Amino acid sequence: MKVGGIYVAGGYRLDNQVCGELRQISGAVDPSDYFVDLCFMTYTPGGVGSDYAAGTGIRPGMVGRKQKRFIVDVEVPPDLGDLDAYRAWMATALAEVAAIVRDHLPTKNKSYPSERLASEVDELRARWNVHVSELG
Repeated sequence: MKVGGIYVAGGYRLDNQVCGELRQISGAVDPSDYFVDLCFMTYTPGGVGSDYAAGTGIRPGMVGRKQKRFIVDVEVPPDLGDLDAYRAWMATALAEVAAIVRDHLPTKNKSYPSERLASEVDELRARWNVHVSELG
C-alpha cells in the first residue's frame, strides 16, 4: 500500500498530518509487486489545488500496466474541523477504497490480485483503527 498524493504546502494542516500518520503505519511498498497507491488530495477551499481536487471524492484512478499499481484518488475534505474528525474520516475513506478495489479493479485488469489488494486495504484500516484508539 502506497500513501502518496498532492499536498498543499505551507502551514500546519490537520489533513496533511493525518495522511502522514497513515503513511507511517502503512509500511514499505514493494514496487515489483502489485499495489494500491492512495493519492490523497488536500487543499484549502478556493486556494492552491482546489480547482483540481475539489469535488473529486473517492474514486478509481489509473490502473498501471507496467508499474503494477492501481491509483485511487481520495479527496480529503478541507473542513472537518479537528484532528479527531479527520481520523474518523480516514477510517471511512479506507473502507470506500477497499470497496473500489474489490468492485472496480477486476473490470479494468484481471491480472491484478484485486481481492488480495482489497484485503491489504482492510488490514491497513484495522491498523489505522488501532492507531487511533491508542491515541485515546
